[in-house]
Amino acid sequence: MARLSRTWPGADANGATKVVRPASGHWESLALVLATLAIIASVTGYVLLRPQHAGPPTPLSWQVRSFDGLGAVDQAIHSALLPAGEEIIWNNNDTGGWITLERAQEILLPPFYRDAFWKTNGEVHWQLILPGGHLPYAGSVDEHEDDAAAPATNEVSQATQGQGATVYYGAAGRAPGQSAYLLVIGHAHAGVMWANQATIWVHPDPNAPYPGIVKPESLVGKGWRQVIPYDGASEVERVKGNQP
Repeated sequence: MARLSRTWPGADANGATKVVRPASGHWESLALVLATLAIIASVTGYVLLRPQHAGPPTPLSWQVRSFDGLGAVDQAIHSALLPAGEEIIWNNNDTGGWITLERAQEILLPPFYRDAFWKTNGEVHWQLILPGGHLPYAGSVDEHEDDAAAPATNEVSQATQGQGATVYYGAAGRAPGQSAYLLVIGHAHAGVMWANQATIWVHPDPNAPYPGIVKPESLVGKGWRQVIPYDGASEVERVKGNQP
């Protein structure tokens, strides 16, 4: 039986292998090099042009950051007012009343409680101003207290009872560089529950008088500035570049 031989393309009759190069090989190599260079240039440009660290939130002209915009004493008072505001709000939600300064002494609530913290941070004089009348309130809301001892409310206060803003006003601090303070708790209980919210304001004059009207536009006009609670967690995010 005869044996048939087969010759493959690229191989000669003697069995030697012949390499056939593609006609477009030069251009494919050049395109691959250009694509690689383009990717490297894009990544390098992104790394060089993007900011290393995002900056902290920029306050408005009537705001101040608590983290780096307050002095040591003001930072201490602000740090105490934040949890105090939460405690006051929860108490109001539960009882419908406000924590008086007398009650604050009983429950050891800073910055109102007159302890070593109070003495170290200027011995601030605090007043509680209820909604409507915007007059200092010196009574107590304890159940055993005689209701007749509570100060009479004027017609405006009677008409807006439970609505408006409750304010804890602190002034006459003795520490150098100390401010005056407002803890403003806006609330609405006329059919709206869980609407309490607190804002903290400072005035560079520690003896700044009570502003009377605590709407933001009025406070700004009288030199008060709202404190932005820019805390340590925000600073960590800023350093890591995650703060918007």
